[in-house]
Amino acid sequence: MKLLEKPAHGSVEWKMLRHRDMFGNVVFGASEIPALMGTSSFVSRAQLFASKRTQPEQGKETNVFRKGNLFEPVLIAEAANVLGINVYTPDLMYAAGRIVATLDGVDDALSPSLIVEAKTTTRYSIRTSDDLPNEWLWQAWAQQYATTKDGVTPAVWFAVLDSHQQINIVEAPNNPDALQRLADEAEAFARAIELNEPPRDFDDAIMDADTVAAIWKATEKQVEFTADQMLWVQELVRAKELEREAETLKKHAEDMIAATLKDCSIGTYNGVKVVSWKEQNGRTSLDTKAFREAHPDIFVRFERAGKPFRVMRTHRVSPD
Repeated sequence: MKLLEKPAHGSVEWKMLRHRDMFGNVVFGASEIPALMGTSSFVSRAQLFASKRTQPEQGKETNVFRKGNLFEPVLIAEAANVLGINVYTPDLMYAAGRIVATLDGVDDALSPSLIVEAKTTTRYSIRTSDDLPNEWLWQAWAQQYATTKDGVTPAVWFAVLDSHQQINIVEAPNNPDALQRLADEAEAFARAIELNEPPRDFDDAIMDADTVAAIWKATEKQVEFTADQMLWVQELVRAKELEREAETLKKHAEDMIAATLKDCSIGTYNGVKVVSWKEQNGRTSLDTKAFREAHPDIFVRFERAGKPFRVMRTHRVSPD
């Protein structure tokens, strides 16, 4: 077990510690292990691979994460009360091999013998350890792996506000074989990322276009489509046609409604409001062209190139 000073939770610095170690090697946060092991409900192995190929950026706090952050102190306090011990959030992160863990609660920051993982969920009803989903268990086992010291593995307890708005404190089962499995898979997957060699299971996986573009860079090669695959191309052509038709219909409808409203901001039907057309203040923006001309030396210092992206176009597609 290695101790790391913890930056502000969710900051770019914090994300970097879960992205690469001090030697530039790929590492995984404990919460990424469910995706690594193929059990995450939110992130696929391919999406995890793609995310590790790009630099972390500061993101916005989602409602889900905000809810979790708000309830975390309450759940940790309830776990401490139920277990009859002192539990607090450490200012450290814990690392072993390719795994880095941020812990919600521990009994001892320097040498944890007990870990508390706070969870709020609308998906699961948790009463006993049998109710714990695999994605949570893999996170718990990753936390155990990162905090094992001198052959001693801490216990992990989940403090859960579940789908029935019930709070329960449930212990995760120990699974030494799982710890070895995740360590082996983390090493193999990390090496694949470092060598940019996507695992073979990606070939049969269904991915979104952004993930594919992040993993495979475009080259001047060709692939021959099958008849079944041509159906997707035809679907794309039709979708773009419908998109153009929809935009035309939208503009015509807006023009007709505007001509009816004139100086009125609200339109009603049988006395019920059905449409509104109100004036809003324009957005304040920076005139980058004028700024560049007036202050070229300053502009170049803050100029940032956008990330490369792939554009999909269709060519000469017949309906047959």
